Amino acid sequence: MEAAAKSNFKPVSLELGGKSPLIIFYDDDVDLAAQLSLMGAFYNKA
Repeated sequence: MEAAAKSNFKPVSLELGGKSPLIIFYDDDVDLAAQLSLMGAFYNKA
């Protein structure tokens, strides 16, 4: 999609879908990221 938009010079905005989108970088602690993502997804559910 991004390549098609660039070839036609159209501005685009790409977004993550889903309920709790995350970006986890290669140098992050994966175990901590998984734990915090679960906590964040259910934090306000009580």
